[in-house]
Amino acid sequence: MSKPGIVIILMCMGLNSLPELVAGSTIYKYVDQDGNITFTNRPIKGGEKLQSSQQPPQSSRKAVLHIPKQSHNNTVQIQSKRELKRREILEHELATEMVLFTDTRRNLSLLNNEAEHQLQKEKIKQLRSKMLRHKNNITALKKELTKL
Repeated sequence: MSKPGIVIILMCMGLNSLPELVAGSTIYKYVDQDGNITFTNRPIKGGEKLQSSQQPPQSSRKAVLHIPKQSHNNTVQIQSKRELKRREILEHELATEMVLFTDTRRNLSLLNNEAEHQLQKEKIKQLRSKMLRHKNNITALKKELTKL
């Protein structure tokens, strides 16, 4: 490789590390008479030093240390309230499904006694399907309630 090519490669490699050098330098803030704010990495007369490369980076662990001790208790209380509300909803759904199941079974038994026409046979088929759906819903709701 020629000397100019090597020089160009070395310059590019130097430019790649430039952001790291700038990021690690000291930062100054200057507010002029008109209220304009200027941030720079060079000291300005009357400027305020904000960040220095000698300062250790701020750790995010401080935020974790300031969490109140009651937060775990609050989380447990919130979770138990959610579980109670979920139980109420499931019990209400279970009661509704049981009423619908009973009504469907009663209607089916009435039609079974009078099954004479094709229309009634179709109605019986629909009611049996509906009854099975309610029975499956009741089973699923009872299973969910036992998990709580």
